[in-house]
Amino acid sequence: MRAPEVDVLNSLGELMPLQSFYAERKLILIFLRHFGCVFCKEQVSALRMHDSLNAVFVSMGSPEEAQEFKTKMRSPHTFLCDPDRKLYEAFGLGRAETKQVFSPKVFSRGFGATLRGHFVGMPIGDPWQMPGVFLVETDGTTSWEYRSVDASDNPDTELLLQLS
Repeated sequence: MRAPEVDVLNSLGELMPLQSFYAERKLILIFLRHFGCVFCKEQVSALRMHDSLNAVFVSMGSPEEAQEFKTKMRSPHTFLCDPDRKLYEAFGLGRAETKQVFSPKVFSRGFGATLRGHFVGMPIGDPWQMPGVFLVETDGTTSWEYRSVDASDNPDTELLLQLS
């Protein structure tokens, strides 16, 4: 699979080529569900101390919402805005089935995330959107992908660090 050659909007409202994020070094492209998601907050939080990691988060929020979330989460990484979910679609990330959002595993993981300080908020974006992570090489090919099996399923931070 190749990353699409498209322009993307960042949280500062700037339109730029997606390719600019992986032109010089491989990119970890992380698709979030929505800004109220405890699992998204957990993932952003786990990566914030790794500011040298070439990671970009994709959200469905507006630039203002994405910048507010980025600031609140104290993330050093770039946030892209895809309110129409065109980039999600280009990477084949669809909407969840009921069992992928409401299951004992998701509730249990959600309770654990809450105990670690990640609280549920208002959904900014589609709460049925499935997340995923892709490693994009400098030539635009994706050499690794992680398609979450449910809303709580994020790849291990150590694995993402090894891939970079």
